Amino acid sequence: MKKLIALAFLFIGSIHMYADNKPKTHEFEVEGVKVIFRESVKGTISARLFIQGGTNNYEKAQEGVENIALNLPMQSGPASMTKDSFNAAAEAVGASFGANSGYDYANISLNCVKMYWDESWDLYAKAITDPAWRQSEFDVFKNQMVANAKQAATNPDSHLDRMGMSKAWEGTNYAKFPSGSPESLEALTLEQVQEHYEKVVCKNRAFLVVVGDISKEDLEAKVKASLASLPTGEAAPALYAGEHVQEGLYVEDRDIETNYIQGMFDAPQKGTEESIYNSLALSILGDRFFQELRTKRSLSYAPAAYSTGYAGRPTNEIYISTTDPKASLDVMIDEVNKIKTEGFTSTELEGKKQKYLTGYYMGQETNSSLSMNLGVSELYGGWEKVDSFTESVLKAKVDDLNGVVQEYGDKIYWTYLGKEELVKPEYFQQPVKAEDLKK
Repeated sequence: MKKLIALAFLFIGSIHMYADNKPKTHEFEVEGVKVIFRESVKGTISARLFIQGGTNNYEKAQEGVENIALNLPMQSGPASMTKDSFNAAAEAVGASFGANSGYDYANISLNCVKMYWDESWDLYAKAITDPAWRQSEFDVFKNQMVANAKQAATNPDSHLDRMGMSKAWEGTNYAKFPSGSPESLEALTLEQVQEHYEKVVCKNRAFLVVVGDISKEDLEAKVKASLASLPTGEAAPALYAGEHVQEGLYVEDRDIETNYIQGMFDAPQKGTEESIYNSLALSILGDRFFQELRTKRSLSYAPAAYSTGYAGRPTNEIYISTTDPKASLDVMIDEVNKIKTEGFTSTELEGKKQKYLTGYYMGQETNSSLSMNLGVSELYGGWEKVDSFTESVLKAKVDDLNGVVQEYGDKIYWTYLGKEELVKPEYFQQPVKAEDLKK
């Protein structure tokens, strides 16, 4: 016990030591381009151009357009180079490029070694500012995306997640699929993709995050010579719209061995301290699910509870794959109700703080993960929240966690994929309010 206490104090002390010696971060602007630069002594450099808006940026009929528009230049390179020469040049210096489009934002990324920073940035910047739009390369990539979208429909977990979002958020931008549907992707043209790129890759929707062992002056000069040429453009629509998850149930009958269940309910707005308390609460709930559903009853291999990263529609999710839907739902709902009436324990919370922060810092070990965290934090209230995260976790109290579950866990939208004869609507009874449970 003395050793455990000593380790706990050592852990907390090391966290505070890190907080007192935070790496230096610079925020500046280069001819209208916002830049966030964090110094790092590691031998790699990570750059990400974040694009704001996510699914707000396009109509349902064009879902997937942003995913193609941002990925294609990172595969084909700039107009001044062939695709083969671009990829050969990247391989020669060990540079890797990528792009990803989601519900709230997208990003175009570069990861490289410090030795070849100049050459890597040059390839990255040219691909962004002067992308090659070749019909043959677009056709090949679009066909790949169509095949991926069709494959997602056959994967139960992917299909369940898509169903949950499209049904729970029906009529909103969150009902769109960022990676596209087979129908929307097949209808896209190269002209539409290029037009979308020119609309969203602009100074008013984009900002650059760089983490690495370079000088601020060097980065400023590079941005001035490249990204500063991007058009000003229009600002992205606001992310937060204030809609809430409503109670509901959607069942899709499918003759499969295992049945899949997802429940979605409200969460606090991202970027707030309340959202950190919520993440801790869902993490403990996930531990309880694991103990009750897998360890004690063997009802599932991997039950889960977690908070999503969405800002426009902050959402919590609970999940299970099981051969016994009724027994699993009984346990899940009972565990949520227990939290509402009995709350979490101080032992659970203190143990979770250490585990949570350990996982958090392990996730920040690479410059690539840190650049992502800085960019997402900037979108959800300011990059400075990366440096105040530890303090917010350490000061969390049991009442803080109990409060978020009681406030946000009353209405759940359930999605079920599996044998329909195994479930009835009453199995998906909603967790009731704490005051009702105490009566």
